Amino acid sequence: MKAIKYTNIKGPKTTTNDYLKSLDNDELQNVYGSSFMYGLNLPGLMKKMQDELQRRNMTTQPALF
Repeated sequence: MKAIKYTNIKGPKTTTNDYLKSLDNDELQNVYGSSFMYGLNLPGLMKKMQDELQRRNMTTQPALF
């Protein structure tokens, strides 16, 4: 069996940042807010969502009900 070089592996062309940019404002805020409700513990993803919300000049504080 021949080993495949790591640089030859084809991966997805879209990134997490691309996906977050494709969401509309309501979808992004819903995902961000629900992540607190469900206790999502992914600091890297949370930071990317916060950055995208700030780029859109939207609040990054989750709504408390």
